[in-house]
Amino acid sequence: MGVASDAGNYSALFKRLGCVKIWYPQYKRKETDDMKSYEELAKEQADRESTLLSRLMGEAGVEELADFEAGLSGRQSETLFKITTEMEDTENALNQVEQLAQRLRKHLERLKKLHQTLSK
Repeated sequence: MGVASDAGNYSALFKRLGCVKIWYPQYKRKETDDMKSYEELAKEQADRESTLLSRLMGEAGVEELADFEAGLSGRQSETLFKITTEMEDTENALNQVEQLAQRLRKHLERLKKLHQTLSK
């Protein structure tokens, strides 16, 4: 029997069984020589990132980025100033309320003493 007749016998056998299949890998594993090292991959990634950054810098322009950064810094300073002013105002208002509470307590004590004196 030749190879062709063996293949026909196996084919007939598998057709009868129906559930058994022979799997032949379609893709061969890459040889390790074809694979790139981690350093090469890292360098390629860094090059791609550098190219992208250069394009973005070219589109936006360094001057525009500097202006944007200066604007952010100015807004941050302004916000900090407003917060500091609001804190000081709140602290002053709280001190005034505490002083008013002390004066009202003294006034209440005087009224109690006056009431007690007149009630006798």
